Amino acid sequence: MPAASSLRGVWPAALTPFDERLAVDVPRLVRHCRALLDAGCRGISLFGTTGEGTALSADERMAALEAVIAAGLPADRLIPAVGCCDVPTTAALSVHAARQGAAGVLALPPFYPKELPEEGLYRHFSSVIAWLGATPDIHVPRLCLYNFPFHTGVTLSPALVRRLADAFPGVVVAIKDSSANWALSSSYLDALPDLDVFVGDENSILQALGKNGAGTISGMANIMAPTLISLVEAPRAKGAELDAVVHKAVQAMDGHSFIPTIKAAIATHTGDPAWLRVRPPLESAPDGVGAAVLGAIRASGAALVAG
Repeated sequence: MPAASSLRGVWPAALTPFDERLAVDVPRLVRHCRALLDAGCRGISLFGTTGEGTALSADERMAALEAVIAAGLPADRLIPAVGCCDVPTTAALSVHAARQGAAGVLALPPFYPKELPEEGLYRHFSSVIAWLGATPDIHVPRLCLYNFPFHTGVTLSPALVRRLADAFPGVVVAIKDSSANWALSSSYLDALPDLDVFVGDENSILQALGKNGAGTISGMANIMAPTLISLVEAPRAKGAELDAVVHKAVQAMDGHSFIPTIKAAIATHTGDPAWLRVRPPLESAPDGVGAAVLGAIRASGAALVAG
């Protein structure tokens, strides 16, 4: 069973708003995160895929994390993404998060070059952890590995995650699987009963909960966190009903680029067109997409985050 320090629950993979110069818009980010926490989310995952983290420099990520904490967001309810292709930057971001008091860090594997040997992946993560352990005056942060082969071209095998968890108990404590491959998610759940196994695919939440899944680190939670929280916390009698709502809401995103589209839906929901801004190489959603998708999400019966 997962440890008492479990991260279980719903963690929105928070969007990152940008100002007119395409710098991180900290006031909007703070307002958005507060709304998510007020909705009942366990915490917030910052600067990951949905947060356009790979379009942010390490300095920008660190400055933004400091700024949102200074604005009053509780550090122990934040999990910033730190995964980079190199050990030094991944370690530096992790050390910084630890010094800020973050709940943990979310780490993609190195994603360039491709066709990496499993031993190389093990050495990457073990080198990051060794770097952290050799850094004075910090507690090594809890590490949530992040499997997203669609974007990285790398799959973290259950055997590799098991090996890392056994080698670094209390450090490697969780994995987020965004493969949208139930067979793989199920394999993680079978191989890692002592870890928090999160699914990024909202359509798999109910199945994962049936195998003691930890919940979800979810992009859709940016707009429909209340429904996802109800699903994760629901008695079995309501699970199927809520799962059907989630499937319909997720279906509204079909055929659209996820990040620009969910930003456009939030721009419509909040009446704030600043949410339309994305960083290159992304492009803003076409006119009308936000309203159409928001309408479909509402029609699904999903409960929305306060606008």
